[in-house]
Amino acid sequence: MAGGAAPRRSGARYENDLAAKLWEKGFAVVRGPSSGAGAVRRFQPDLVAMKKGWILVIEVKVRSKREPVYIDRERVDALREFARRAGGIPLLAVKVKGEEWRFYTLDMASETKSGSLKVVAGEGGLRLRELESLVSGVKRLTDYVGGGGDS
Repeated sequence: MAGGAAPRRSGARYENDLAAKLWEKGFAVVRGPSSGAGAVRRFQPDLVAMKKGWILVIEVKVRSKREPVYIDRERVDALREFARRAGGIPLLAVKVKGEEWRFYTLDMASETKSGSLKVVAGEGGLRLRELESLVSGVKRLTDYVGGGGDS
């Protein structure tokens, strides 16, 4: 498949894998029933994970190698809107095959000329243990993304 993207049928497998990992870490996790299928008229994120009052609204991307991952503006806007309605944090979860999951806030991504967001798979971002520290109150989000504004 072009661009190193994982085949569609394995996308659900990776979403389920991440959901299981988050569940093992004490999160309540729901996978969107038609995530990515285009079967519904309103946006549904790939995963919603909740723990200790935190709500993480997650878009999942998988790549076979370290390379840029692009998320189009419409999808980013829908992710933001869902997170706003839920009182949650929109995140991109990116898995490079053979490597650990990385989590990116939208602020960690760079914007392209077309308005899409871009992250480089396998570089930067939060690892699962860092995401856990954030949710458990050990760290604040600004400790990872910079700035010292309101949390």
